[in-house]
Amino acid sequence: MKGSRTKNGRRRGQTIVFLLLALTILVFAFLWNVDLHRLVSGKISAQDAGDAAAIGAARWQGETLNLIGNLNLVHGLAAASGDDAAIDAITQMQARICFTGPLAGLVVAQIAAKNNRIYQNDDFTDLLKKHAEEVRRYDQGVGDGIIFPEPFEGAWDEYAGMLDAIVADGLAAAPDNALFFGDATGGHILLEKDFYEAVAGREWCWFYLNTATSLEPPRTLLDDFVSYETFGPLPAPDPPRYENSEIFGVGVHAVDFGGAVPIGAGDGGGWNKTSGAWYYYSSSMWSSPWPGMNQEEADPLPMAGQVKPEYDYAGADAVVRLYFRTYRMTSQGKEDDIVWTAAAKPFGSLDGEDGVRVPPHTFGMVLPAFRDVRLIPIDAATSGGDGSFDVEWRRHTDEHLPVYLDCGRLEDGCRYCSLIKRFEEASFRNAGIAWLRKNHEQCTRPPPGGGGGRGGGSRRGH
Repeated sequence: MKGSRTKNGRRRGQTIVFLLLALTILVFAFLWNVDLHRLVSGKISAQDAGDAAAIGAARWQGETLNLIGNLNLVHGLAAASGDDAAIDAITQMQARICFTGPLAGLVVAQIAAKNNRIYQNDDFTDLLKKHAEEVRRYDQGVGDGIIFPEPFEGAWDEYAGMLDAIVADGLAAAPDNALFFGDATGGHILLEKDFYEAVAGREWCWFYLNTATSLEPPRTLLDDFVSYETFGPLPAPDPPRYENSEIFGVGVHAVDFGGAVPIGAGDGGGWNKTSGAWYYYSSSMWSSPWPGMNQEEADPLPMAGQVKPEYDYAGADAVVRLYFRTYRMTSQGKEDDIVWTAAAKPFGSLDGEDGVRVPPHTFGMVLPAFRDVRLIPIDAATSGGDGSFDVEWRRHTDEHLPVYLDCGRLEDGCRYCSLIKRFEEASFRNAGIAWLRKNHEQCTRPPPGGGGGRGGGSRRGH
């Protein structure tokens, strides 16, 4: 009997252990399912918020262009009657709309993001607050002029004030294709994210295709690098014009015909002597066909069919970046940031010859034409890959790179700095040099008109 009780006790003990093990597995599976649900729900929320924010911003870009176009028409009436006061008021209003319209789009983007459970991002908010302080210094004197000329009197103070008002409510959706006047312009390899990706992935062909100084035998930056001085200084900021908001700019500029305006009225038609600035599309931003969407280009975006001719143009668009934070119960409350970037574009067209619809910039002058907004692929947006509010990248380019190129010092804890440090290692570069000497013939660019080299889709967002 004693042996039987001992055996039964062992069985009960094994049963308890088994039940505890099964209970642990069930609890872990439950928590894992909760985490999975949070991640999926978070991604859906981030996507909904990003898409809504981009559409809201792009819609205001279209409204801005329509307002400017309508004022061009009113300008024509004022010019026909020789009303100089009205012309001056119209052009002053257009100059301000170029800033207030896109910034209204930024406000709408915040509302859309916050309504979809995306809340203030402190990094975004601090970055925009810092930029507002920089804008107030745009009118500081340099030599015989100022840093950046004002498009209208008091522009920079007004513009900075609008940014401060937006910052006060906190930034949840950041304008990721912002073009700040003070940013370095022109080509510099350390301002290209592809350089860092090539170093991280040991993509030796990238160096051959983009930095080669000799093809046979292959010689690239991997061979030519000596020290930080090899990279050369960062280019100075050199924005071409100042009529457009840095954030969600619409790409227009004022044209003064020097006392003669092309209209069909006044003085019997033709040219009217009353002048003033007329707003035209900037050719540097508005062009046809649409780069990236043109299937005749090398490495086009994979898509079915062609873009309709009346919509086949590059121009104003809005790119937003946001983060949705989730917590994992299976990893002791570890935080995960879900990143979502989305792009949208206002679309419109005008009547051309024989009733054929043509792109809105066909006639040069801005006219009311925009009636719709659509999401577009990030890779087809203007400056879509620059990541103006990629905070880590921004900190690297604004703070770390100037120091590195001045004295060669790299910041600890910066991922991009660590990749530069890896590139500086002779063993790393020698590995690439050796590979290219044997295999450089494998490095080819994708042919035009095919499926491209993106492997079936855009790398980011839409």
